Amino acid sequence: MRALIIVLIAAGVAACARGAPADETTGTDAGASYPDLQSFCEGYAQAECSKAVMSACGVQSGSGCASAGSAACLATQPQGTTYVSANAGACVMLAEQTYASTTITAAQLQALAKTCGTQVFSGPGQARAQCQTDYDCSSQAGLVCVIPFGATAGKCYVPTMVPAGGACADDSSVCADGFYCDPTSKACQVDASIGLGCNPGYRPCGDGLTCVGSGPFAMCAAKYTDGHPCTLDTDCAGGLCDKASMQAQGTCASQITLTPLDAACTQLRAQ
Repeated sequence: MRALIIVLIAAGVAACARGAPADETTGTDAGASYPDLQSFCEGYAQAECSKAVMSACGVQSGSGCASAGSAACLATQPQGTTYVSANAGACVMLAEQTYASTTITAAQLQALAKTCGTQVFSGPGQARAQCQTDYDCSSQAGLVCVIPFGATAGKCYVPTMVPAGGACADDSSVCADGFYCDPTSKACQVDASIGLGCNPGYRPCGDGLTCVGSGPFAMCAAKYTDGHPCTLDTDCAGGLCDKASMQAQGTCASQITLTPLDAACTQLRAQ
């Protein structure tokens, strides 16, 4: 099965999800206090390593789980970021809700990545600083990394949302969902639909579609349905490529159910 914390690795907090035993729901609220990274890692670990998760994963040692999770979390804070304690409670609360069950949906993982990512770890970049990911920019200042369509790097800005057909020539411009900034017209144009031509650097495909082929023969096709072989989450309509531990290929899914073979489960066991 898929490594549950792959989504959080992108958010830089993956190892914090390797947790401590939670014999009972703690009922954390969004205002709970985690004044430093150590307390946050311990809280997140407590949330993920619930009784249900430990049982499904075959994890026997609660103390070992806690020790391994906290140490790994401290070691994997996104490089150059600042811990934002004010937002930590919301992250831990959402983790408690998510890991109360051993069946986790793609939507839940996406919500965790959003709530526990740059909201908890703010980058160093101020306005107009060069960036490649949102972790390069100060989320505390409301900045995100705005990358021009087809480029690999951008600058930190408070994004300016542009509606369909609107001008997007400004560096801070971000088109509404389902639209992209056409590099020629500098206007927000609709994403390509199924069967139409596409180009990763010029014209993207709409939601639920992927660009297959190359050059003038590339066109938008439906992403794989649940059960189809995959290598990346972006291959799948359900949003997840469910992989066993140490495996490069997996199966498309909309949700996962933890088993001892999951990479997430193996990382819960103290070494």
